[in-house]
Amino acid sequence: MNKLLCALIVSAVGLFLITSHASAAGFALPEQSASAMGMSSAFVGQADDASAVWYNPAGMTQLDGTRFMGGFVAIYPTLTHEVPGGTTDVAERRWHYPIFLYATHQLNDRISLGLGINNPFGLSTNWSPTSTAREEATKSEILATEINPNIAFKLTDKLSIAAGVAYVRLDAVLDNIFLGQDFRLSGAGYGWGGNLAALYKPTDKLNLGLSYHSRVKIDIDGTAQMNAIAQTNPASTTITLPDLLQFGTSYKATDRLTLNADIGYTWWSTYDTLTVKSATFIPLGGGDTITQQKQWKDVWNLRIGGQYKLTDEWKLRAGLQYDQTPVPEHYFETRVPDSDRVGISIGAGYSLGNLTVDASYLYLKFLTRHIDDSMQDDGATSTNTNALNGAYKSDAHVIALGIGYKF
Repeated sequence: MNKLLCALIVSAVGLFLITSHASAAGFALPEQSASAMGMSSAFVGQADDASAVWYNPAGMTQLDGTRFMGGFVAIYPTLTHEVPGGTTDVAERRWHYPIFLYATHQLNDRISLGLGINNPFGLSTNWSPTSTAREEATKSEILATEINPNIAFKLTDKLSIAAGVAYVRLDAVLDNIFLGQDFRLSGAGYGWGGNLAALYKPTDKLNLGLSYHSRVKIDIDGTAQMNAIAQTNPASTTITLPDLLQFGTSYKATDRLTLNADIGYTWWSTYDTLTVKSATFIPLGGGDTITQQKQWKDVWNLRIGGQYKLTDEWKLRAGLQYDQTPVPEHYFETRVPDSDRVGISIGAGYSLGNLTVDASYLYLKFLTRHIDDSMQDDGATSTNTNALNGAYKSDAHVIALGIGYKF
């Protein structure tokens, strides 16, 4: 029993990794502004509003005065697991509301400052306690809050650079059913990272943008509870969140039409193993730690989008995107039931004096994932070693609203 419980702790803590800076797959959310989301977040080259703090802070040198932007992204995911034999498990469906806040200030013609506060990860999965894979996972909730100050320098009329510091706080509650009993792992941790960015304008019509977010090491301390045991037990681990590199182009085809394309690369291979320390749950002569293989892979993402200035007040936007999943089949788990995904977005922006209002809609379709060889089945369940097998289907509806003001 102790060995199985250790495996459950490792599996549960593994969800903490998905709360990273990445804009690739997993539960990472690149949708961090309503204006950018209208173009499927193809915004690294354009970066011409306050959300540049997140997408490419070097773009802050394009912004005069002092600017603020705030809003939220409403996400409604659906997820089903078609189990071999004809039954279907359906995860709970509900809305999630990550927020974003940005501020920029132009100190002078060469230097700009910016601050971003957002929830780049705030989703959850909640499988029924009667689902086939209940012993691997039931409820999983995470909240990541990032605070990211930046400074940008306009080196020449064509080239700007930026640098920033990122503080990331993670909170999570993770449940499953163990030997017929409710098991919960909860914990929190924080880490520090950095980011670099550049924006180059070779011509009046073309922008080239580059944005890099460093890996972040996070120490997580938590507790484990089981309703059959009247005590709370400690557990801890350390994870390293992956690096993210994004390159974007923005081209003004006409005075009214802007076309963008971004490509990103995420080093998810930093998540190769996960080691959990818990003296209470690992008394089996092998010390106080246990290590589980994850072996996620590095992945690409691609986004294209455009913006059309209909009038001086109205802007229309649209975009397409594709993300690879970092999760190999052999290491698939229902806490992160991920697959390759495609998306299509539309949006609009309205300006009235110094006030701007942006709204957008994104539809994400996750490609069907067929699983028949997951290592999680080898120890995560005590009664069904094929619990994760079957077809996983999911999609998500995403709505974003943002309000900005310029002083």
